[in-house]
Amino acid sequence: MNLHPAHHPLLVGCIDSEELLRRCARQAPAVCDVLEVRLDLTGLCGGAWLELCAAIEQQNKPVLLTIRSRREGGEWRGREAQRLALYLRALRVVSMLDVELAATGTVSMLVQAAKSEDIVLIGSFHNFRKTPPLPRLLAVAQRGRQLKVDVVKIATRVNTSAELAILMALPALVKGPLSVMGMGPLGGLSRVAMAGAGSHMVYGSLAKATAPGQPPCHELAKELTRWGLRN
Repeated sequence: MNLHPAHHPLLVGCIDSEELLRRCARQAPAVCDVLEVRLDLTGLCGGAWLELCAAIEQQNKPVLLTIRSRREGGEWRGREAQRLALYLRALRVVSMLDVELAATGTVSMLVQAAKSEDIVLIGSFHNFRKTPPLPRLLAVAQRGRQLKVDVVKIATRVNTSAELAILMALPALVKGPLSVMGMGPLGGLSRVAMAGAGSHMVYGSLAKATAPGQPPCHELAKELTRWGLRN
């Protein structure tokens, strides 16, 4: 999968409910390049989620499956072995997976499995209180490279312009695909700014926001087009 088509970032629309997942399975929104299925938010972990993801993929719309742990802002309440099993079930259906870098064992189990199925594996890091210092974020990115994920995703709360500057510096300092975004009051601004700075993926909402300050996809698409970051 091309992570950076025509040097433009991928616009990711977030699915946060069973109703929205079923709607997208019938007709995927054209505004998004990728649809992230937040399985931890849909309540469908034991249901028909795999078939619904397949229906989206059949529309030539890549699915990014995320089962976010509570430790990093999600609603997954089960055991880690159960979460890994869900990811493994999805390997032959979806195009991308997202798992937290802190879940080292799960990441390690998925790296080779994802590679064998030509699935993009995203290793993510979240901080909902602040943006850590630049050396800390560089260490996070380095850890992702050591674990051999395809994309490192870093999402932090941006409280000040100084914290925004830290995020802005990352793409030029990190080798390999990187997705960087801010959350909170400066979240919307940071996402467009990060796209301009070289972030490979930009996330927006299709219904309610799945992260603080996450702007709607249609607004992001307009801003990205305005700044020449989207066709």
